[in-house]
Amino acid sequence: MKKSINKTFMLQTELGNYCRTGLDEPKTTIQELTFQYRRLVFNVIEDTLTMAFPLTQELIGKKRWKKMVDFFFKNHKCETPQVWKLPKEFTDFYNGNLFPFKKQFDELSTLLQYEWIETEVFMMEDEPIQYFEKERKNLDDLLVPNPEIRILPILYPYHLKKISEISKEDKGQYFVSIHRDFYSKRIHFLDLSYPYVESLIKINAEKVSSNDLYQILAKFHDDADKVKEYAEEFIAFSLDKNIILGFQNSK
Repeated sequence: MKKSINKTFMLQTELGNYCRTGLDEPKTTIQELTFQYRRLVFNVIEDTLTMAFPLTQELIGKKRWKKMVDFFFKNHKCETPQVWKLPKEFTDFYNGNLFPFKKQFDELSTLLQYEWIETEVFMMEDEPIQYFEKERKNLDDLLVPNPEIRILPILYPYHLKKISEISKEDKGQYFVSIHRDFYSKRIHFLDLSYPYVESLIKINAEKVSSNDLYQILAKFHDDADKVKEYAEEFIAFSLDKNIILGFQNSK
């Protein structure tokens, strides 16, 4: 016995393929308006991606950007039902496919990820926050991190310079954190040294006190007094920038 064919599903599939490629227009009850579906769907995707990747557009130019969006629209079957997650699919698709002129921009993969993370952190669900107090009572008090943070290694200082001012001479190893402020919920970018990165990763993964932090940073300096000074500078910086929220009694 042959299985019945779901005609509605078939039409939806055909219409979806037509919206992506512009080919094989399906028969609908309002044929003269079918092309409008493709235009409307494309506009939603183009507007979403354009808002998500302003630096990428500035780097590669409007004509190349239009080609990138067209290539993505025609060749990728979007999976997420949430429009704000489309930039993640775009970034992943770029990394896994040979886009036009891809070889001309060695940093583009990282730049796309950098811009996507801003959206991801802004839209992420609230992370559970540990109880904390503003003042540290002793060096055994635990450092309470802001968990709404991502740390990304990048090739160029997008967070420090305008795209138009960045040159090949700026290429190097940078670390940037993208975090959501606990109080204002605004997104902030911070330039981090490697010791700061290692410290933040530890603090977010484990229970770390000021005394523990001294041990973590000791590998970067032989002088114990300098290590403590550096650690206290890190704590002050992190509290001021809201990547550490405060302290918690270890007992």
